[in-house]
Amino acid sequence: LRTLGATPLRVHSHGHWRLKGLHEPVELFEVGDDDAPFVAPPDSDKVYRVVKHGELWLPVREVAHSLPAERDAFVGRQASLQDLARRFEQGARLVTLLGTGGTGKTRLAQHFGWHWLGDFPGGVWFCDLASARGLDGIVQAVAQGLDLRLGADAPVAQIGHALAGRGPCLVIVDNFEQVSRHAEASLGHWLDRAPQARFIVTTREVLGIPGEAVLALAPLAAADAAELFMRRATAAQHGFDPGAEDRAAIESLVLLLDGLPLAIELAAARVRVLSPRALLQRMDQRFRLLTSGGGRRDRQATLRATLDWSWDLLGPAVKAALAQLSVFEGGFTLAAAEQVLDLSACDDAPWPPDAVQLLLEKSLLRQVGDQRFDLLLSVRDYAGERLGEAGGFPGAGPAARTAAHVRHWQYFAALDEHAAQADLVAEIGNLDVACRRAAAHADAPAAAGALARAWAVLTLRGPFTAALELARSVRAMTVLTGAERATADWVAGCALQALGRGAEADGLFESGLAAARESRQLRSEALLLCALGEQHAFNGRVDQARVEISRGLEIAQAIGNPLLQCKLLNALGALASDVGHGDEARAHYESALRLARALDDEHWQGGLLGNLGILHLGAGRLDQAREFFDQALALAQRAGDRRWEGNTRCNLGLLDHLQGEPEAARAQFEAARQVARQIGHLRLECTALCNLGLVAAAQGAIGPATACQEQALHLALELADRRLEGQVRGYRGLLFARQRRIDEARADLASAESLLREVDDRASLGLVLCSVAETEHLAGRPLAAAAALGRAQTLARELDAAATSELHQTLARTEAIVGSSARP
Repeated sequence: LRTLGATPLRVHSHGHWRLKGLHEPVELFEVGDDDAPFVAPPDSDKVYRVVKHGELWLPVREVAHSLPAERDAFVGRQASLQDLARRFEQGARLVTLLGTGGTGKTRLAQHFGWHWLGDFPGGVWFCDLASARGLDGIVQAVAQGLDLRLGADAPVAQIGHALAGRGPCLVIVDNFEQVSRHAEASLGHWLDRAPQARFIVTTREVLGIPGEAVLALAPLAAADAAELFMRRATAAQHGFDPGAEDRAAIESLVLLLDGLPLAIELAAARVRVLSPRALLQRMDQRFRLLTSGGGRRDRQATLRATLDWSWDLLGPAVKAALAQLSVFEGGFTLAAAEQVLDLSACDDAPWPPDAVQLLLEKSLLRQVGDQRFDLLLSVRDYAGERLGEAGGFPGAGPAARTAAHVRHWQYFAALDEHAAQADLVAEIGNLDVACRRAAAHADAPAAAGALARAWAVLTLRGPFTAALELARSVRAMTVLTGAERATADWVAGCALQALGRGAEADGLFESGLAAARESRQLRSEALLLCALGEQHAFNGRVDQARVEISRGLEIAQAIGNPLLQCKLLNALGALASDVGHGDEARAHYESALRLARALDDEHWQGGLLGNLGILHLGAGRLDQAREFFDQALALAQRAGDRRWEGNTRCNLGLLDHLQGEPEAARAQFEAARQVARQIGHLRLECTALCNLGLVAAAQGAIGPATACQEQALHLALELADRRLEGQVRGYRGLLFARQRRIDEARADLASAESLLREVDDRASLGLVLCSVAETEHLAGRPLAAAAALGRAQTLARELDAAATSELHQTLARTEAIVGSSARP
């Protein structure tokens, strides 16, 4: 309900009343003595303004309109409706609803007309220009919508005069795109002649006349899109009640349909014969699927028809631009478009940025960032078909499609690592498809280059399985140089390493290193030495790891590659940290951090700050540790680095655990575990599970804690990471002891002690010795308990464990249990 010139009111229904002067009943609303409401009889499209006279509501007049009835429920778009209302309230007189075909522009305008009818006592008039092709067509369509009989002379002026006589009115002019060149001669004239009239124009391109306020209509939000599908599917099939799997399919389906109301409604109508899951599986047949089966014959009866309508309005060069832009996956920057677009076959071809601007104004592109653009999936598929079909524009056909693909993959293969990781790693789709296309066309240099750049992104955000698949496609090429083989082996090995398949990774690192040395590719050699060294460290071969990583650092320094030096210094720092050499680790991390800051590389800055925070945490400097972790998390999130984000959340959780905040710790560990699963990072998932077990144990939930440690141990064994295995066995062994499973506890703790001595992790060994002491105490062997505790105390003194460190806190608890002598 609307009142004249006011915002919507809260109202109370008084049932159906018969008003004096009206034959049909109306539903009457109480809105206050000073308001003049509008009421509508049930099952009627008539709307009446009424006033209160004593105890009676009396009809004043019917509010005129030519709006079509709304045949079904309107879904979503509440923000757009309010935005449209605000534009008029702020003084706009012409608002252009801009959007590609099928976005629901017409329905939104009609819905606004119905619900804001009270603001326009001069009426709301709907004028459909779908058949108009010139100024005469505009005039005829608007006159029909206004229910106006035109004379023989000056029809534009007649309409202007009629509008001026109607006072405050709203004119909705639908489908203006094909006659936009006549906007000034028609709308411009009426704006001048009828100062109280307001106009909504729906169009696929900006009109470009003075006074125009543009409201670009975005696709439906995911929740609204899913609700629209459900409503239309229920209307199509009585009793439609999807289960959990079909509801999940609907969520995926509406995303693939770009949130376009037309596409969603066409798909929903198919539920009579296809379930949502079946519809999802057939989305590769998008245009066959999205065809009306209900007898509609208008230009929006199919998704293809509405896209045909937009295509036919484009000039040859703009058609060529749209078709070639379809080769991008996940959007593009203006710089990328300039390199990929080739409009030389067209006469009077526009400058590529101008072509992008034209497509943006015609709603066939959308802007998704300051310098980033994208095609809706439906538009991209349609344009891709047009690119490969001869005759659509000058030069179109299979050769044009191949040439556009070549320009695309050559551009992305040549990106540097920083550019690949920019803009929250937005280019992963383009890098992935560039690598696949280049490999399929046997362009080995481009395939290897795109693979390296793709790994620069996937190492930050996963999934690592995607990196492995890309590397395999490159390694399968029959002709690879040594340098290209080294790159493919390195990426495949790193992906396998992250996925916990270390034995396979070892072989690839060795073969890649041989190929790099044979081809004298020093950068690749250094990368492979770093990867091989890290794999040695995971397997407990600490000395061998140090040799490989140090040799890699020497190469990086010799060739003057600061980013590579940063990576190798970080690896040496991690190696030193793992064996308890804190000062050496700090020196390496700080050297690397200086390089990262000089490079303005937020990815490495965040990771190194996190690693420095771990050193503070181990030394018991908890406030400093939190400061470093908070900085690291902010940088990781800003850079789109999910891997470092997950690591940092784990570290923050451990800090919360040590400071007696179990719920905060659990939340961080769960978030880290979720990240690990999303990107396929087994080592991170193992660590998160282990830490969740610590929190559960501290709260006395021994069963859940044991379950967490058993899952973590399974992952540690799969990773073949001896250090991780030793740590997890230590924690699980203590849980066994507390359940009086003493033999199992002793077996786990003995294995843990052996593994941790092998990898020289003395801090973790101290924790295990505390667990041995508690286990022997529970077994009734006080001398054995005291001996184990004494060895833990000696290690704590050697490591100079701070009072706030995990080792010192664990030692204090164990001393209280065992009843030993003073602390170190």
